[in-house]
Amino acid sequence: MSLCVFPRVGVEGTWTTPNQPNRLICPLPRYQLLAKNVQSRPQGRMRTYFPIYRDVLTSSPFHDDPPTGKGIPDHICLDELDIGTGCCSIQTTFQAANETEARWLYDQLIPLGHVLLAMTAATPIWKGYLVDTDIRWQRFGDLVDDRRPGEMDFLPPRWTWNRTYLSREKPPMLEGSTPLQPMDKTIKSRLLEGGMDDALAEHFASILTRDPLLLTRADLDNLNDSNTRLFELLHGCVWHHVRFKPPLTDNGPGWCVEFRPMEVQLTDFENAAFAIFMYLLSRAITTFHLNFYLPFDMIGESWETAQKRNAAVEGRFWFRRSGWSSKYHRNDHSVKSMCKDSADHQDAEKECKLMTVDEIVNGEGNSGSFPGLLAMVWEYLDYTNVPSVEKAKLAPYLDLIQQRANSTNPTPASWMRQFVRQHEDYHRDSYVSEKVCYDMMEEISVLNKI
Repeated sequence: MSLCVFPRVGVEGTWTTPNQPNRLICPLPRYQLLAKNVQSRPQGRMRTYFPIYRDVLTSSPFHDDPPTGKGIPDHICLDELDIGTGCCSIQTTFQAANETEARWLYDQLIPLGHVLLAMTAATPIWKGYLVDTDIRWQRFGDLVDDRRPGEMDFLPPRWTWNRTYLSREKPPMLEGSTPLQPMDKTIKSRLLEGGMDDALAEHFASILTRDPLLLTRADLDNLNDSNTRLFELLHGCVWHHVRFKPPLTDNGPGWCVEFRPMEVQLTDFENAAFAIFMYLLSRAITTFHLNFYLPFDMIGESWETAQKRNAAVEGRFWFRRSGWSSKYHRNDHSVKSMCKDSADHQDAEKECKLMTVDEIVNGEGNSGSFPGLLAMVWEYLDYTNVPSVEKAKLAPYLDLIQQRANSTNPTPASWMRQFVRQHEDYHRDSYVSEKVCYDMMEEISVLNKI
């Protein structure tokens, strides 16, 4: 059974409550060290709060008194690193033909993160209570936030959305819109001297500026500038929603981009659908050179929206509805109908618009408007002459994406919330009892057998 997090994890007096520090963390020394270092640096601040979902009989004010004694009225408090690191997601990694293509794909996946996060929302219950949010994303970030008190005002958390674009082709309108990020100018200068261009040097300098979380004495004693081990240790401890992955060996997978924000779904079919959709969309992006650039302030605003309850239906997200088509394919007959908005624009406010998930994925539905991400995927399948029998195999997965976007197929979070509220043993007080939780797990098991 795939769950983002078990709904009653952290409930006092049950098997879900850790009996000793880090018992859920891999016993290998490296992982124990990561947990120890994360826990020691923030000086007791490592916790996260969820607003309670207020039902008819929910106590007012609602109080959750954690062992730390640092509760907030009407909020659930989690302060266990184990719970944060135990959250599950769908992570998809895409091969690129070369560095140029990888950098372009990385940039275009960044503005898609908040949309896919909202579509896959799957965590409406924490610590045995319904909460007023649907996702795990920033909650995990809070529980692995190692920033010291003096770093809070100038340093974003390690687990956050991306704040750098990499392609040399990024439009000039994005210049100067990069928000706050760590930057050791000496590190950036060294990277520039080593042959990186400015965009790549800034990206990696913002990562390498962080204090190491996993560096051991053995690592220092065995430093070898002929391999990438040290780089991997540093690069692997900053968790952005899109990861740019350069080749680490001559015979490895080459240039890759990893897409990380999607929440794990309740069924294998749903997980497969989102993995397939993102793979096909990544191929459409690289084949048609699609342009989804957004200014970072719009991305930040949309991430805030994605974290709200029922964002997939009620949320409005910034998206590029015009100026997205590539000049390299405007004259190609097979994509001409899709690329109706091929005029160049310089004004981000005119190109970008607050749109629903349905409009972004399924299109706006009128002539000359945004055709939708699904239309681009189907256009890619036509353009690359995928046989009809293969399209028929893909159709059920893409149908689920269409239905999820237009809300005829609810998110796992919405489904779970509805199941709880309709259960005969739920008392309309936000509490998800062991009986309700057990029956919900049984029902999820049945869903996977259909």
